[in-house]
Parts: sequence; structure tokens; C-alpha cells
Amino acid sequence: MTTTTFSKRMKQLYDEGILISISAEVSYSSVGLEQFYFFIETPFEAIKIVENALDLHPYTRFRARCLGETNGHFVMFAVPTGSLPLLLEFFDEIVNLGLIKGYRYDISISSWAHTETDFTCYDVDGDSWDFNWEWWEVNFPETPSPLQGTPSVASQMDDRDMRILRQLTIDARDKKKEIADRAGIPNYHLTRRIKFFDDNNVVDAYRVIVHRNASRLFSTLLFECRCPISVTERFHHAVGELPFQSTQIPTKDGFLLQTALPSLDLPNLGSILQKHCNDVKVSWSDYDSSMRYWFWDEPYLNGKWLSTRKFMVKEVLAGLKPMI
Repeated sequence: MTTTTFSKRMKQLYDEGILISISAEVSYSSVGLEQFYFFIETPFEAIKIVENALDLHPYTRFRARCLGETNGHFVMFAVPTGSLPLLLEFFDEIVNLGLIKGYRYDISISSWAHTETDFTCYDVDGDSWDFNWEWWEVNFPETPSPLQGTPSVASQMDDRDMRILRQLTIDARDKKKEIADRAGIPNYHLTRRIKFFDDNNVVDAYRVIVHRNASRLFSTLLFECRCPISVTERFHHAVGELPFQSTQIPTKDGFLLQTALPSLDLPNLGSILQKHCNDVKVSWSDYDSSMRYWFWDEPYLNGKWLSTRKFMVKEVLAGLKPMI
């Protein structure tokens, strides 16, 4: 299509709420934050109150209701390095308040694998998807490169960089001048810092945020897989070949795979995971109730992330108590 037609179609997708934004996926370890995910056993009657608590916490990155292996919530956090005890204290207090029955958590041990929805595999007229799962499994890399983390470059960054990252997570397609103005920096500085982000893997990927009404694709599933590190490495590379928006998080015992699948493809992926992993647990994630948080720069003060008990525990609980 012509450039003019492309621009018109893009505008239409935005105006109709189909294409929401292009969001930068920040590599949190590069900015001095550690990533953890939690599965929370939440009673049905406390679901909204717990979501209020998660919304109040300054380092919540994503939350969604889930059913299956865990009935309650799936939550991702990015907290200042070394502050996990404060996060656990926050959860223990919620348990003591009777809002949740319990929780379990894991930590990411390396960079994540991302892939976006490949709509060339989607038949618009038939509203169906065509992907060769046998080909995908046969082409698993036998000797993939080892997993690697992203080293922190926080010592080379300042509060202006954190403001830029926030704007890039909201919508990286905005004009550079608009991003620079909102971040309160000159346009030339933005260009220089984006190059720094690219050179140092501060941004893992750019995620296309598409409304689920774009197709009948999306059942969002969470697979907790226990396997040797060699299998985690193979899946880490293979995830990049999936045509469905997916994220693989390597852990100390295997990996977590979050993916949006057509329901007809669930048995295909499930059987492959069972064949290669020692144990697989599945939870269905409710996309409609999910909340994705933009990168928040305000807790970054004088070159450090705020990580006091008052900020991460007491103030959150104080804000929550009037809602109980």
C-alpha cells in the first residue's frame, strides 16, 4: 500500500481503539531493579480489595486474575535490588489481614524472551490461525546459546533517563519532540539517550498493545514449567518463532511462559511442553481484568530507587485500610 493509505489505516486503528500503543519493555535489571512474579491465592470476595492493594504498591508492574493451578492473581513486580524482604513483608501483612490465603513467588534469572503476534498467520476472512506446531518442535535449537542477564547501567543514568523510559512505555510511537517535551529534556538529548538504551539493552523489546477485539485469538495462559536449564534455553530461543504474543521468563527451576493462544492451539502447545518438561502447571489469565502499569520514575531519587519500609509497606497498607 502507499504511504498515504498506510497512515490513514494506522490512524483508523488508533481511533477505533484496536491499536492502543507501542510500548517499550524495559529491562529492569539494567536500571537496578529485580523482577519477581507472584501467584496469589485470593478468595473471590477479596479480589477487588487485593487489586487495590496491588495498585497502591509503587513497584507493581502487571496484575491479572487467574484460575486453574492458582485461583486468584498473577502479579509481576520490579523492586529495588535487595528489597525482596520488604515485598514479602507486604504480602505477609495482606495474609494477616485475611485478604489472601497465601502466595508463592519466583525470580527471573536472565533476560526474557518476547514475541509479538504475527498476523500473517491469521486468515481474516475465516477468522482462523495457521501455525505448524510440528515444524516448531522439530526446529528447536539443539545447542542454543546460554542464557544471559542484562547488567545494570544505572550508574550511567539519571532521573532524566527514567522520565524518558516512562514515556517510551506509554507510547514509543509518539514523535520525539513530544516525548522530549513531556520528559522535560531537549530533543537532541532524547536522541542521544535512546541510542544509549539501544546500545546497553535497557529496552528488551517494543510490545504492540492490541485490543483483544482485533481477532478471536486471545485466551491468555500461564504455563509454569519445571525442567533442566538446557530445556529452558531451547524454549527461550524457540519462543521467538511463535506467531502469538508471548513472554518466556527463565527461572531457577525452569521457566514461566505467558502466551495468548487460540483455544484450538492449546492442546498443541500443552503436549509439546509436557513432552520436554518434568512438570507443567497451567492457569488461565483473565485479560479483561488485567492491569499493565507504565514505568514509574518518581521513586528514583538522587540516583537511587526508594526502598524504605515506610514507602514499600507502611504507606501502602495505610492507603488500603480505609477500603477494607
